[in-house]
Amino acid sequence: MKFTIEQADNGFVVFYQDYISDIDGKEIEITKSHVIEENTSEFGEQDAFVRLCWDMMDFLGVDNSKHNRRRINIELTGEEEEQ
Repeated sequence: MKFTIEQADNGFVVFYQDYISDIDGKEIEITKSHVIEENTSEFGEQDAFVRLCWDMMDFLGVDNSKHNRRRINIELTGEEEEQ
């Protein structure tokens, strides 16, 4: 599967190819998009990037079960944002 990721002013847009069937059963290739919007917090850009990484794992079917001996861990570290 091929993805195109564009950074927008307020997050990311992921474009990817998908297929639908027309009324005759013929598959037609279409382009879909998925928007990952930044929140308005101080760390909105970093939060959006973390969500982008998790979404890519979901799109690609990467199994990240807590029962795996080795797992991918994507998270922000450092001081928490003040409320």
